[in-house]
Amino acid sequence: MCAANIINHKFFININYTDLVKVKIKLIFMMSIFYTKSGAFFMRKILFIVAFIFLSANLAMSQEISALSLEECLTLALTNHPSLRKTKAATQDLIAQLESLRANNRVKVNLSGSAGARGNFQYWDNNTDSGNLSLTASKILYDTGQNKLLKEIRQESILASTETEKYQQITVAANAKKAYYDLVLKILNRDVEREKVASLEEQLRNAQGFYDVGEKALIDVTKAKSDLAAARVSLMRAENDILVSQENLRVAMGTDIEGVFNISLSSELLLPEILDNTNELIDIALQDRPDYKKLLHDVKGGELSIKSAARSNSATITTSAGATWSKSEGNNPTREYTVNLNLNVPIVDGGTTKAAIESARARLDSTLADVDSAKQQIIQSVRTSVLNLKSAINTVKSSEEAVKYSEENLTLARGRYEVGVGDSLEVSNAVSSLASARYTYYQALYNAQAARVDLDSALGHLPGEIEGKI
Repeated sequence: MCAANIINHKFFININYTDLVKVKIKLIFMMSIFYTKSGAFFMRKILFIVAFIFLSANLAMSQEISALSLEECLTLALTNHPSLRKTKAATQDLIAQLESLRANNRVKVNLSGSAGARGNFQYWDNNTDSGNLSLTASKILYDTGQNKLLKEIRQESILASTETEKYQQITVAANAKKAYYDLVLKILNRDVEREKVASLEEQLRNAQGFYDVGEKALIDVTKAKSDLAAARVSLMRAENDILVSQENLRVAMGTDIEGVFNISLSSELLLPEILDNTNELIDIALQDRPDYKKLLHDVKGGELSIKSAARSNSATITTSAGATWSKSEGNNPTREYTVNLNLNVPIVDGGTTKAAIESARARLDSTLADVDSAKQQIIQSVRTSVLNLKSAINTVKSSEEAVKYSEENLTLARGRYEVGVGDSLEVSNAVSSLASARYTYYQALYNAQAARVDLDSALGHLPGEIEGKI
């Protein structure tokens, strides 16, 4: 009756034209009844209802209902995925910490006051009141550059966190693109099953016709029925696979879209290009990979941490100034001011600074090891992705030929059966072989697309459909 498509989080109701015709006939019938029974008043009411329904239907039908394209799915994923909000929040936290460090060297002003009363329970007239108010300001004048180093460390942490955000975007986009193509694959596989069912239905009609005129045995009919029943079961599984794949795409996009939504097949499993210069791709990856650049920022932060640890017990100079007003019962108010310059020179720290330096150096060594490991992993992932892409494309070409030969084989098997030379088993096998060949072909196309996605991720790039648009 009515099909609901969810496009970009909006529901569009697609009303079938046949349904509108049925509604129109029923309403005309109702209108005639109300007109004869209740006169023109009910007629005007019904005409208003009819006009409203058909106006709404025309508006719904005039809406251009477009399915979600790959680019739209990627945009939804990069806009809504929770993991991206989490990495962004981590960066915002570091920015707030940097601002806190900047505030350490700024002037700080405090205002404090108190008021009190004192007396004796026996002599209530001897109570005394008092109060004071003070205003103080303080500032760090010199800390041997400790706060500056801490701010530089935090800035490196912010840059590293920003690279983590970018890498998470690449990961989310890659997962969404694979999920999108997996759904395309499941839809194509469903179409293969539908075609298989249609072929076996035709085979059943042919077998039944030959059996009815006595040219074929009953086993041909039962065989055709058995194959058709199995194909229908496979079709139901294929339909369910589409629903599961839709859920996977929904999760990959990080959206709360409910119900069934369609995707555009305008870009269905197109063959990606091969990139041959592997060494150049490795250089690009080492330059562009956000996770690798994040580690390089960690190295800079580690080097600064060693310097910071060495200065953690250095001399500091602070200054403070204040003004105080106080008043007590029986005394005149007093006003005082203070100005202080404080010098703090640590002499012996019991080895705390030395331990802090050794700890910072150990963390830096660990980070440098992570850099070397990441570099090896990047080189391996680029080379592996290129090899997988080449292999997948070669498989596509071979499986495409297999589909062509399977189609020819099915045509020959049907012709042989129709002239009484072949048997039902030969046709059934040809139908199954063609379906299997198409399955293999579509899977090879998907593998090629997945290999291209993996190569983009290995290079540190967003998919081409969304690169430069986020």
